[in-house]
Amino acid sequence: MSNDLTRRSFVKWGTAAAGAATLAGFTGCAPSGQEDAQKEGLSDTGDAPAEETGVWLTGACMNNCSCNASRCLLKVYVEDGIPLKIRTDDEDEGAAKSLQRRACPRGRSQVSNYLSPARVKYPMKRKNWSPEQPNGELRGIDEWERISWDEALGYVADELKKCIETYGNKAILTSGYSGTFGITYYDQVMTLIEYLGGGVNYFGTVSWGSWAQPEMFMTGLLTQAPDVFGLQKSDLHVLFGFNWSANRAGNTSYQLNMAREKGGKVIVIDPWLNQTAQALADEWIPIIPGTDTAFILGMAYHQIENNLQAQDYLDKYCVGFDEEHMPDEADPKENFKDYVLGTYDSEPKTPEWAEAICGVPAAKIRETAEQIAAAKNVNFYGALSSTKIQAGEMMAQAFYTFALMHGGLGKEGNYASWQGQEEGAGGKSYVTAGDAKNGKGLNPPPDPLMPPKLITMPNFAQIEDNEAWECLDVSEYWQSIVDGEYGRDTWPGGKRKVDIHLIYAGGYANFLNQYPNTNAAIKAYRKADFVFADQPFFNPSAQYCDIVLPAATWWEKYDGIAWSLAHDSLYCTDKIMEPLYEAKPESWIAEQLAEKMGVDTHAGNTMTDEERRYYSLKGATYLADAQTMTYEPLFTITQEDIDEMGVEGEPQEGLVTVAEVREKGVFKMPRSEGDGLSTVPFADYIADPEANPLNTSTGKFEIYCPGLAAQINSLGFSSIYPIAKWQADEGQGQGAQTDEYPLLLWTPHSLRRMHSNNDNVISLREAFPQECFMSVVDAEARGIKNGDPVLMTSPYGKVIRPAKVLPTIVPGAVALQDGAWARIDPETGIDLGGCPNILQAPKASGQGVQAWTGTIVQVEKYDGPLTLEPDKNTPIVMPVGIEE
Repeated sequence: MSNDLTRRSFVKWGTAAAGAATLAGFTGCAPSGQEDAQKEGLSDTGDAPAEETGVWLTGACMNNCSCNASRCLLKVYVEDGIPLKIRTDDEDEGAAKSLQRRACPRGRSQVSNYLSPARVKYPMKRKNWSPEQPNGELRGIDEWERISWDEALGYVADELKKCIETYGNKAILTSGYSGTFGITYYDQVMTLIEYLGGGVNYFGTVSWGSWAQPEMFMTGLLTQAPDVFGLQKSDLHVLFGFNWSANRAGNTSYQLNMAREKGGKVIVIDPWLNQTAQALADEWIPIIPGTDTAFILGMAYHQIENNLQAQDYLDKYCVGFDEEHMPDEADPKENFKDYVLGTYDSEPKTPEWAEAICGVPAAKIRETAEQIAAAKNVNFYGALSSTKIQAGEMMAQAFYTFALMHGGLGKEGNYASWQGQEEGAGGKSYVTAGDAKNGKGLNPPPDPLMPPKLITMPNFAQIEDNEAWECLDVSEYWQSIVDGEYGRDTWPGGKRKVDIHLIYAGGYANFLNQYPNTNAAIKAYRKADFVFADQPFFNPSAQYCDIVLPAATWWEKYDGIAWSLAHDSLYCTDKIMEPLYEAKPESWIAEQLAEKMGVDTHAGNTMTDEERRYYSLKGATYLADAQTMTYEPLFTITQEDIDEMGVEGEPQEGLVTVAEVREKGVFKMPRSEGDGLSTVPFADYIADPEANPLNTSTGKFEIYCPGLAAQINSLGFSSIYPIAKWQADEGQGQGAQTDEYPLLLWTPHSLRRMHSNNDNVISLREAFPQECFMSVVDAEARGIKNGDPVLMTSPYGKVIRPAKVLPTIVPGAVALQDGAWARIDPETGIDLGGCPNILQAPKASGQGVQAWTGTIVQVEKYDGPLTLEPDKNTPIVMPVGIEE
């Protein structure tokens, strides 16, 4: 079926979409009246509150929304050790000086999550696994049997020793998180494996897209985002993607709405009229997924053609915009301006050229370019997913180049950021917690024989021993294990061999489900000799193991620990309940494993829980002087506090007492406009570029950036240019569609899940079913009606989902929201759970980015033998054979 759209069908769709914009609902926090009733303990009917005989404890939401940002306050009511209800932050409503940390439906459902029947209750062994006969082909379909902790730990210890002695550490795949990710995902079992010599790990990024390297090479800084007050200085907010109302619930959307109420217009460019666009946008511009680069180049053409760019700014502060401002060693013809005008390639990047790629009408491209040029202060946002495409660095370069053409960066109210608001990365931290992982070096384990994972790309020039370095790219992770090799021929020494015999899946990680090409992941699991996990929930990564150990949840450990993952807030959480069933903290599991292996029991768990609490409090600081960046102790810690914790330490004077923060559960750094904490990125450079050069090779903004191109091209995943160009890919994204696969897939986040967490919560399954979002145009062409079961097919797998036919989806593209747990029918191999990674292309790009936006797919009405019940009625997958 052809995917070409006639102008008539596009206009017809656009008219329907415009009408639907006024009808779409917004899913957010409860109305104020309902919230007040919940706060007072009233029922929905207004009855008198029931007498409370329990206690309210702090159990902050541990969902990792949008990568370490916007974790919210939960107050949990507990009676007789059982959590019964939740409320969230109810102070400082409407105050920018002390923002609420309000939980969304995901946070408010945590009682159902932690008490879910999907909990792993006991140590379990797959019935047909034995050390002598692994029978790996039965992983995922075998029955289970309950075993003792001693027996389970014995199996794991023996298999770890056998693997290391027989094959070496390079035969271990460590699909888990270590202290690299902070206390929220600190898995002591992973630390123990690192102590034993480590294992094959991964590099690249699942979440950040292609932003990091272009930003550092082009500007010399990383994640420079506005805070709540800086946000309010902008006249115009241009969002390439972003759906904070789902990704980060209400916090960042609320801040953007405050800025909008101050007069800042909001434009959202997105394939979907999502919740954020519905609630906050003054204008929504629908676009084909993965084509933002072409849209930006079309706007750049219009500005250049009409001399709307800030030419003096470009001449003074930038390198590479035009022929007159190219580096001496560069070919002057390779400048950005001449590329856009088509001076040498005879292909002007006109708005009409861009329309043919991105689907946005040329007139709208011109209008948007003029709006941006006319605005004094512009806040540019580039969503993480907008660069999760082949050669996504080109999008990032185009984004920064266009922001530089505006001429505002370095001046108040002007930003170009991919992190959104200054929540969890970039800028100044106003308050921080101490080190609760390893206590400033307390009982440090020795360095592993193999290095831990790399978040960013490797620099081969700095790797002295190529044979010692073993890291798989996150995109090609599973297929590499199946094939037995990874990398590129151009790497030093060529492609690397990989021979995995043991897989560890733990630490809340659900990599089998969350990395591209889940079908290859299952093959990799079944290929190994032994697979084990420590997991709180029986998620897909646990379902394909041989031994599963029940891990405690966050509510069942870490009493009184302080932690922070937003710039302005610090939490001091309580232990909400005792571990359910036979669940144990990872710290205990690591100690027991170490003992069975005959190594130091501190090898994985370097601190006691009391030490962890003490160091998190002792090391907590607040920004006392923004001008000098002076930090002072946050907590007053008395000798009585130290004695109560049972640790060695010194008393200290701070801003608040431990008791004060434990009572409220949260400390928020008080803010005020003009307090000196807000940052204006690049202000010093703009004020005096000679005295304050940027940390780039030229000391200027590098629109022409050969260092970036060389770094990216050295990996061989994709090839980019020193300037931003539009690049189509042979098998991915716009231009790669075929008659067999005419649609493009993208995977937005859902309020039902945080990545894959919470997919076991029935209320969220009912409220936010996993559906195939598709446009009215594409549905009508296929005879599909809303609610029909549809078969989604890509070169990598098949998924059945109910159709959600919307007039607010751009034609030519379909969406399947991130994180649904795979549930594969063993007879057909079709996934009935709606996991998008069954379909996603396992293609590495640039710096090791998962380039999954724009996977080519087909969607057809399904009339086969499989039945698809509503998500709310679908039983949660449980280990067959385990008696309650």
